[in-house]
Amino acid sequence: MIEYGIMNENTRKLLSKDESADQTAKTEGNYGLVLAKVYKEQKKKLGKILNDRCPYGPYNMKSRFEYIITLPNADKIMVAQTSEKVEGYTLKNIHLEYETLENEELAKRVNEGYEVGRFLSYEHTTLLKTTMWAKNATRFNERIDGPMESMRAVVLLFRKRTITDSEEYIFPGIEKVKVTIEGKPNAVYSQGLTPENFHDEARRLFETTSNTCSDNICVREFYENKFALVVDLRAVDDSHAVVSGKKLPGDNPGILLEIETVVMTEDILCNIFVLSDGLINISGKTL
Repeated sequence: MIEYGIMNENTRKLLSKDESADQTAKTEGNYGLVLAKVYKEQKKKLGKILNDRCPYGPYNMKSRFEYIITLPNADKIMVAQTSEKVEGYTLKNIHLEYETLENEELAKRVNEGYEVGRFLSYEHTTLLKTTMWAKNATRFNERIDGPMESMRAVVLLFRKRTITDSEEYIFPGIEKVKVTIEGKPNAVYSQGLTPENFHDEARRLFETTSNTCSDNICVREFYENKFALVVDLRAVDDSHAVVSGKKLPGDNPGILLEIETVVMTEDILCNIFVLSDGLINISGKTL
């Protein structure tokens, strides 16, 4: 967790050369000072696509993959003081690290795999839209349109209209959710989703065997601090299964979410994400 940038505040300040950082180790001992010297660079994994099914050998292909990493604007992830202006940030010394295969026989097998054909699977996430929920309304209809070969889930995250913390989400007081798929009402839960189902749906989609309460998946953290509405559309409850999501042809009404809430005290923003299965096919060393 440390090398991926998850550390205490003072250590992050030391890495960022923040002048307000404690350089004397009076507040948290020398732990932060040591980490700042050891982990001078932060890492970012390129994702599941690199380690799916067999070694990933991009140099065996006639055409190269291109990875585009887009970071959010500074004002989306940094919180300034009352009169302080949020400025941009600068990234330096970016480089790619990867492991190499030195065994000639194993390298030959990998090369043959790209010649005869193979595929890489990955999870594709799309921010479909952001809508505003007015405080004087208690019913909201959200529609997810468009053809999809394998839709894994629909995830809704709720925030205040004025964002002061990039990690702050709110509980909008949802009472019931009716899910209509291809014109069939209550396609997920025969009586609709109710609050006692919300945590189970999110846990089925996101939880792994290593998850504990400290990973913010436990009931208390889920409902109190980081609430999300999840509609799981997979045929099997296995995060490693590929193409197990709902298939939606292009000539159908899509998915309709009919959401009932209690009266809210303020307007909120609803971010609607669609999670789907992606597949990259390679044959003859060509994408």
